Amino acid sequence: MMRRYPLFFFVLPLLLLTATAHADVAVAMKAIERGHYSTAQRALRQSAESGDVLAQNNLAYLYEHGLGVNQSHSDALLWYTRAAEGGLAQAQYNLATLYHYGRGILKNQAMALHWYGAAANAGSPEAQYMMGEYKREGWAGKKDAAVALSWYLKAAKKGNAAAQLMASSLYLSGEGWRKEPQKAAVWAELARVNGERQAHLVLAQAGKKIPAKDLEEALFLAGNCLNSGYKSCPE
Repeated sequence: MMRRYPLFFFVLPLLLLTATAHADVAVAMKAIERGHYSTAQRALRQSAESGDVLAQNNLAYLYEHGLGVNQSHSDALLWYTRAAEGGLAQAQYNLATLYHYGRGILKNQAMALHWYGAAANAGSPEAQYMMGEYKREGWAGKKDAAVALSWYLKAAKKGNAAAQLMASSLYLSGEGWRKEPQKAAVWAELARVNGERQAHLVLAQAGKKIPAKDLEEALFLAGNCLNSGYKSCPE
């Protein structure tokens, strides 16, 4: 079995840089892009206190990393929670990550699962990948590799290379599912194309388990999947 991809790479906080109609949020976004974090936090604060979820998420990010403010995980938790409860998927993901790692707060995988689930159901591919990890590893509940595969596939169809690699791995091993090496080859090839460094190892393993013509077909299917914008992919 391949070496697992380092988890931390995929659970970095998401800083939403989308400007809104609020002038102060737009000013903050430009300040963040230029590294003027003190200006950004001043611009964000008023909108955050007025209930703007984008401002709340980005202000939380500044507090989490001590950018333009004294680092404060309690303030980061406060603002991420407000934005998450306001329905912002990026904030839900970020809040889940705080709980997952216990960054400045007590580690709480049940809360992490809750907020990853909220973000995943809202369409976040990073959160969908993490739901796959939670279900495969059995964090905060029973292991269920079949459910994990379903989450990996959701993220994989949005171009998430890590999820593509994990989907290929489960198809190859048959963990919680039937072994389907040709599908493993398809998703490994997609992961390789999308820059996943370990994908060629899974692709090589899958290629050893199927005839050459089936591997050739898998590569064709991978190209078709990619060209269709992930609308025509095996699962």
